[in-house]
Amino acid sequence: MSYQVVLAQKEDAKSLLEYLKQVGAETDYLLFDHQGVPMTIEQEETFLSTVNSTPYSRMYLIKDADKVIANGYIYGSPRARIGHKFTIAVSVLKTYWGTGVSQLLMQTLIDYAKSTGFTESIFLEVVSENIRAIKLYERFGFKSYGSVSKAIKLPDRYLDWTLMRLDLC
Repeated sequence: MSYQVVLAQKEDAKSLLEYLKQVGAETDYLLFDHQGVPMTIEQEETFLSTVNSTPYSRMYLIKDADKVIANGYIYGSPRARIGHKFTIAVSVLKTYWGTGVSQLLMQTLIDYAKSTGFTESIFLEVVSENIRAIKLYERFGFKSYGSVSKAIKLPDRYLDWTLMRLDLC
C-alpha cells in the first residue's frame, strides 16, 4: 500500500468534486448522491483555500498516484463553549474498501485532533445499518451515545443514524 495522505489544496478542487460524484454514486450512506456536492469548481477552490487555514478544520485526501480515493474532514468551532469538540466525516471509494485506507484516514484525523491541544471529543454520525463503518469507529474507541430516526431520506426509504463519540481526555 503506497497511498499518500495530503492536506486538500485549492488545486485539488476539480478532482475532489469528481471524486465526490463517484463516491456518492457508490453508496446511500453519504449525505449526497451521484451528483456530488452542489459546488462549482470556483466555490470548491474557495472552500479549500480556507479549510486548512484555521486550527478548527482540516481536510485530508488520500491519493493513489494522483487519483483521490478517500476524503476526511474534521471541523469544530472557535466559540469558547464548544471549541473542545470536533466532528468528522469520511468517505472512501468502494474499490478501496477493506484495503486499510479508512484506518489510515481515521488515524490521520484523530492525530490532528490530538495535536490541537484543545480538542477533547470527536463526534460523528454513521448510518445505523453501515456495520462495517461502525466496527471501524469502535476499533478506534468511538462509543455509541444515541440515534436519529429518519436522518437520511432516500427515494424509497429512510436511513437512521447512530451517533458516536470519542473522548480524547
